[in-house]
Amino acid sequence: MKYINGFFQLNIQGNGVYAHIYPEQEGGKPVDTKELAEYLDNCGISGYNLPDLNNRISQAKEETDIFISSEKISEVDETAKVHISDDGMMAFIRFYPPSKGGNYMTAEDIVDVLEQNNVKFGISNKVVQAYLRGRQFCRDIPIAKGKPVVHGKDAYVDYKFDTAPTAKPKLLEDGTVDFHELNMFTSVMKGDLLAELIPEKKGEPGMDVRGDVINPHQLKKVSLKFGRNIRLSEDQMKIFSEVDGDVSLEDDTVFVSDTYTVPADVDTSTGDIHYAGNVIVTGNVRAGFRVEAEGNIEVRGVVEGATVIAAGSIVLKRGVQGMGKGFLQAGTDIVTKFIESCEVQAGQTINTGSSLHSDLVAGEKVIVSGRKGFLIGGTISAGKRIEASVFGNKMNTVTTLKVGVEPEILERYKALATILKEKQEEAFRNQQILETVKKKLQKGQQVLPNQMMAAKQAGEALKQLTAELKNDSAEYKMLKETIEENKLGRVVANHTIFPGVCIYISSQIYPVKDVRSRCQFCIKGAEIVSLPI
Repeated sequence: MKYINGFFQLNIQGNGVYAHIYPEQEGGKPVDTKELAEYLDNCGISGYNLPDLNNRISQAKEETDIFISSEKISEVDETAKVHISDDGMMAFIRFYPPSKGGNYMTAEDIVDVLEQNNVKFGISNKVVQAYLRGRQFCRDIPIAKGKPVVHGKDAYVDYKFDTAPTAKPKLLEDGTVDFHELNMFTSVMKGDLLAELIPEKKGEPGMDVRGDVINPHQLKKVSLKFGRNIRLSEDQMKIFSEVDGDVSLEDDTVFVSDTYTVPADVDTSTGDIHYAGNVIVTGNVRAGFRVEAEGNIEVRGVVEGATVIAAGSIVLKRGVQGMGKGFLQAGTDIVTKFIESCEVQAGQTINTGSSLHSDLVAGEKVIVSGRKGFLIGGTISAGKRIEASVFGNKMNTVTTLKVGVEPEILERYKALATILKEKQEEAFRNQQILETVKKKLQKGQQVLPNQMMAAKQAGEALKQLTAELKNDSAEYKMLKETIEENKLGRVVANHTIFPGVCIYISSQIYPVKDVRSRCQFCIKGAEIVSLPI
C-alpha cells in the first residue's frame, strides 16, 4: 500500500503567513510540528507560538490553513534536505513544497542540491524522474546508493589428513572394552598428498555516495610449513610424503616422522629411550627404565615400575603395574587396560579398564570403561568428569575424587576482582586530572607548573594502568570461564559407589555414607547433590 505523509505548504497572504496543512493518508506520518518550526526558522519566520501551533496541527484532520505570523516575506521556492547514512552507502532526500506562489525544483536543481551535500556517486536518475512525476513531501526518499565492497577470501591450507587423531578403546556388546584395536597414529605412504595451499581470492573495492573508495579487507596470506621427509611440488602449492610413516600437525607445521619401534622389551638391552617422534614398544617396559617421546607412545606389553612420558598420547595395550614407583605422563590422552599402584597424569583424558590404589590427574576426564570397570583407592582428579562402573569397595577403602577448580584458581580469581576494581578507580582519578588540565588549556586559562607536572604523571600512569587492565581483564575472563565451566563437573557411578569415597566438586565436599547405585554427583545451588542416571 502506498502511504503519503502529512506535509505543509506556506500560503503568503496580505495579512501574514499561513501554513496550509495536508493531513497524512493511508498510514502515513502526520505533520511534525518540530519539523515545521525548523522550516519556518530557515525561512526567517519567527514570532509564532510553538505550543499553540502544535495543538492546532494535532487537531487538523483535514486540509486547513493555520495562521503563523504577520511578518511579510517573499514567496518561497521548493527546497530539499539531504541525509547520508552513517556508513555512507545511502543518501536520502526530503522535499518541502514551495509556497503557493513559489517555484518547484527541476531535475538539475535536485542534482545541484545533492552535490552541495557531497553526494557524488550512485545518484538514481529513475528516482529523480519518478519524484518529478509524483512529488511527495516530508518523506525520506532513497536517492543514491553506494557500491558495496566485495571482500576477498583469505588463503588457507587444506590438510588431507586427520589433524587431531584420538586413541579410544572400543566398547563391545558384552560391556567389555577392546584395548587392542587402537590407532594413535595417522599413517601415510610415500607419495601421499599431505596438504594443499588454497591461495587468497582478491576482493573488489566499493564506493560510498560521497565518491570515496572503500577498499576490501587486507587478505591473510599463508604458506605451507613442513618438516623433514616431505616434498614440495614445483608450483609450491602442495606437499607430499617422501617416506612411509605417520603425519601430524603442530602449530601449523606438518611433520612426517619415522616411528621408532623397539622390537622387544625396554630393559638392559636397550637402556632408556628418548625419541623426537613416536615410539612403539612391542614388549614390556621393565621396572626402573624410562621411555620418553616428543610424539605418542604405544606399549604392547606391560609397563612395570617404569617411567613413560609422551608429549602426545600414551596407549598401553595391556596396562601398568606400577609397584608404587611407576609414573605415566601424557600431553593429551592415556589409554590403558588397567592401572595399579601408579601415578598417572594426562593433559586431557585418562581411559582405563580399572584403577587400583593409584593417583590419577586428568585435565578433562577420567573414564573407567566397561561394565566391570572399578576404581578403588587413591586420589583421582579431573577438570570436568570422573566416571566408572564401581567406586570403592565393600571394605570402604578410602578413595578421593576431585572434580573442578583448584583452590589456587579460586583465590586468584577473587584477588583479580579486587585488583581490577582498584586499578579502574585509579585510572578514573588520573583521567579526571588530565581532563581538568585539558579544559583549562582549551579555555585559555593559566595552568600552573605543578598542575602540568601532575597531568604528565597522570598520563604516564594512565598508559601503564590501561595496559595492565587489559592483561588483568583477559586473565579474569579466562578464569571466570574456567570456573563456570568446571561448576558443571560431575562424578558418575554407572553401577555402584561405596562408603569410603569422598567427592570434591569445585570447593564443596560430599562424603559418601551409604551404598548407592546408578547415580551421579554434581553441584546444585551451593552444594553437591546425588541424582539418578
